[in-house]
Amino acid sequence: MATTVSPRPAKAGRSTRSATTPLRAGAALPTRQRRPGWTALALTLIVAFAAIGAWLYSSAGAKTAVVVVVRKVPAGHLIERADVSTVAVAGAVTAIAGQNVESVVGEVAAVPLLPNMLLQRSMITTEPVLAPTQAQVGVAVRSGQIPADGLAPGDAVTVVELPATGAPESTTASVLVDRATVFAVRDDPALAGGTLLTLVVPAERAVAAAAASGAGRAALIRVAPR
Repeated sequence: MATTVSPRPAKAGRSTRSATTPLRAGAALPTRQRRPGWTALALTLIVAFAAIGAWLYSSAGAKTAVVVVVRKVPAGHLIERADVSTVAVAGAVTAIAGQNVESVVGEVAAVPLLPNMLLQRSMITTEPVLAPTQAQVGVAVRSGQIPADGLAPGDAVTVVELPATGAPESTTASVLVDRATVFAVRDDPALAGGTLLTLVVPAERAVAAAAASGAGRAALIRVAPR
């Protein structure tokens, strides 16, 4: 008698497809779960860092025009247009803005101004060139009556009166002005090798200095600035 074998039923929950059965063509591959929140945050950070980098780059290269001294201006002298210019500088500086360069023309230098110095308001003043106790006096000197390398505006000098011609050998020079300031210097057109100077002296000594100059007996000794 023939025996009939019935197929074993598949267990519940198990796939009847063999583990080695390949996927059907065109079937979608499994993917990771996407997180939209993290993606948006990453994009936001990238944009923010790019903006910060661009700002830092532009700030580092930004320059501002300020007023700069191009010629020496002694203290007490009026500032001329040719004495100043403008220059572009980067970073934080304390100086008069370049657009205000014309406002310093005609002002008085409160301190000695040197080339390449950035000009600040504290360096200039509207005060008169002379104080009430000062006077300007002209002095003419010959070669040998000033230092061999000459004098320049702003130099401090002592004014002395040389002995008169024919005076006893024991006669010495006398100090007329202990400290004066050279205001202006130029060659004397009437005397070869001569020099004309304008000195700022105490008002009470101006007459004596002028008299010594008129007699050709004034001499100037450069001294250290205060």
